[in-house]
Amino acid sequence: MSTSTHQQLESLAKKIHDYLRTEERYDPEFIPPPFFIEFTGPASSGKSTSIRELYNFLRRHGFRVLKPQEGAEVIQHIPRTTPLYNIRTGMYALTQLIDLAQGHMYDVVLFDRCVYDAHTWMSYWREKQLLTEEECRHYQTYFLSPFWQKEITIGYIMVCDPEIAARRELRIALSDKLGDSTKPASIAKIHAHFVNTYETLKDTHPQLQLIDTSRLTESQMVETIGTRTLEILEQKIRERARSVE
Repeated sequence: MSTSTHQQLESLAKKIHDYLRTEERYDPEFIPPPFFIEFTGPASSGKSTSIRELYNFLRRHGFRVLKPQEGAEVIQHIPRTTPLYNIRTGMYALTQLIDLAQGHMYDVVLFDRCVYDAHTWMSYWREKQLLTEEECRHYQTYFLSPFWQKEITIGYIMVCDPEIAARRELRIALSDKLGDSTKPASIAKIHAHFVNTYETLKDTHPQLQLIDTSRLTESQMVETIGTRTLEILEQKIRERARSVE
């Protein structure tokens, strides 16, 4: 290729860059990545309602919001009786977190279970002796790697008294038969693991928020989540502004 042709192509490439504003488009300091909010916790703790109402609020106020499909709805081919199930659902959510953190298609992403959920279930399987202590630590360290854990702006761990959660599960169910994960005894075990996750990580993972919905009405729960979310996001914006001054 001659020098003149090379220079011509370089000039054309620069014009395309200028038109697309790629210097700004791909600069995370100029266009920040989305806010990522994870909701996790035992069944009937209020996650789905909170996600739905927060999603509706943000959408109605003009934000682009994504609710990725929950891993449990996607991963149907692996039995729930093995740690592999929660490893796989965790990987499903993690892949989306990594990919979405590299773009600007959305303003807010609301995860129904993501990396903190996967971390918690590893402890559950360790207690059932289906993971060794070393394996449990290995997977927990992986799911909370700083490469992606730092992208989670807020991690809501939502819990509820197991008896109340079981009654909520039956309130509008087509059957009065509870599943293995929605029986009070099962919820109590899982509840303990989620509380332990919070207590273990809260000092090093400031994005974690423990919300006990046992004594809250749905309206109170939604108001708590909505107010706390917007206040935390506003705080993050102020922190970012100070960091670039």
